[in-house]
Amino acid sequence: MHLKKIIAIIVVLGLTGCGEKGKAVSQTQFGDEWPLILTEGRVSCVWFPGRRKIVTFIAPDGKEYSLNGQASSSGYFLPIDSIHKPDPTNPPAKKSIVVLISEGLKLCPDP
Repeated sequence: MHLKKIIAIIVVLGLTGCGEKGKAVSQTQFGDEWPLILTEGRVSCVWFPGRRKIVTFIAPDGKEYSLNGQASSSGYFLPIDSIHKPDPTNPPAKKSIVVLISEGLKLCPDP
């Protein structure tokens, strides 16, 4: 089996499990800081080989988007750009996603 396939299987197994993964988050919870066009979803964090923390946003339709650089560079998740709100005070910049990354990292404490 190719190494990439093995890693993909490990990632999928690590991200799945019993019940819904991650923690529910919503626009109601974060108010004006909410950075996405979707109004709710879940954040998740898993350890990835090389002691990297992968933080993702899971949309209500089940699509999973990368929130941090580790998730983006893994190549296993959708880019957040398609659901990322523009920053109304600084176009064409996007709103900060730090609030979601911070929530996700709480789910992935240091071993």
